[in-house]
Amino acid sequence: MNTIYTICILIASCLLLSAQAANPVFFCKCYCGANSTVFPLPTEDPKPCLLCTKQMCIDSVTDGTCDGIKDSTCPSVDFKGLCFARDSYKDEAIVWSFLVLTFSLIAVASVKPRVEEWWKKRNNYASFSTTSY
Repeated sequence: MNTIYTICILIASCLLLSAQAANPVFFCKCYCGANSTVFPLPTEDPKPCLLCTKQMCIDSVTDGTCDGIKDSTCPSVDFKGLCFARDSYKDEAIVWSFLVLTFSLIAVASVKPRVEEWWKKRNNYASFSTTSY
């Protein structure tokens, strides 16, 4: 029975290691009062989040205003930037781990009754063959 679990763990490990690595895409979210706009950051830079600055937000939005809106709650210099990544390596690892674990549990649950039945038959045959006359 332990060999089944060992095989499942080996298969799960192989699937996890063979998973394609994610290609994280970085974005800069510029806040201006209650408004916000998201801009993609270039991935060539080794540290793309350093580009997400107040000046980048001002330069990227239309006419220096957030979504073309300028009012008393959002002067053109009241920008804040937040850098975030989508499809990160951590997200990819979590998703693949969940999938591998789920399918492994399903496989073990579907095979276990057959293996137990086979094991009982094997032990019964072994006990008959080892009896002395």
